Amino acid sequence: MLESSRQDLSAWIARIAHTGEPFAHFSTDDLVSGAFREFHGESGIAEFFGLSKLGNSAAAAAFHAYTLEAFVGSVHLYGTLRTSSGVERGGEDFTRDAHEKLIAIGLLRGSLKYRNGKHTGVLGPGDVLVANSTHPLVTASIGVVETLGMAVPIDDISKDSRVTGGQWPVRLPESALTSAFLAFVGRYLVEDATAEGSGQVSSGLAEPVLYDLLRSALLQVVPATMTPAQQSMRLQAAVHDLIEKYHVLQGFDADSIARALHISRRKLYRDLAEHGDGVAGLIAARRVRTAAAILLEQPAMPLSEVAAAAGFGDATTMRRHFLSKLGVTPADYRRENV
Repeated sequence: MLESSRQDLSAWIARIAHTGEPFAHFSTDDLVSGAFREFHGESGIAEFFGLSKLGNSAAAAAFHAYTLEAFVGSVHLYGTLRTSSGVERGGEDFTRDAHEKLIAIGLLRGSLKYRNGKHTGVLGPGDVLVANSTHPLVTASIGVVETLGMAVPIDDISKDSRVTGGQWPVRLPESALTSAFLAFVGRYLVEDATAEGSGQVSSGLAEPVLYDLLRSALLQVVPATMTPAQQSMRLQAAVHDLIEKYHVLQGFDADSIARALHISRRKLYRDLAEHGDGVAGLIAARRVRTAAAILLEQPAMPLSEVAAAAGFGDATTMRRHFLSKLGVTPADYRRENV
């Protein structure tokens, strides 16, 4: 049975934050709205696991759990403390994060059985499992269990050409990097969820750090098993996806893409060599298409504003690329098509 005293909750928060000492003055009032939740009994277990039917009503009545959550851009950080759910006898203990794309779950306390597709196993304290939600992550526990982890869209991880994303689930090795991964996630979760720490580091700064830390942890166990041709095709797809999303941002260029994909500028140009105009040409061509659409949709918009909206630095640059790609100026294009 879990206790809900301030001392017990303080100790739990301290374990998540890896401080080693309880938060002496901790109170749930210190947490930002929605960060902390408590679940009790049959209705609590149904909400916690998303169950429509309860197989063991006696165990369900005794169920008790706490969750601490924070959302950093597209990254979902979470910590849970829960009793045995009773549903492990039927083997259907669905986690609340089953619908996330890529789930990293670390165990701080207790023992957790899991199933992900055809893969099964048991996690002990300090273990970290990374699973793909193509198959639901099913867990079962007996006694008190504490978990800590994060969930992210798998597409944002697989853009890194070093990570194939095809060998899930994987168990991270016992290493300093794995320990650092758990410690950072836990500490940031607690600081972001508390009123005192919330907002000290913006999501825009923290989100890429969390992604990089997960990528680094995964590279301990996820080999680059694709052939060079497959890696090149995957890289090209990632480049086109980035251009599609970010071409309207002024300053977005080949260096931006290389940094996002964690590769050198030289490798980027080598793998895109089949495109005669290179990476810069692909970006310019996409901006021309966007600008052309704006010219027709908003015939009164000044050319300088059209250029800015399409990602060009100025109207002169836009004019040069229109002449190169379409053989006409933006003004002539609008006049001939509106």
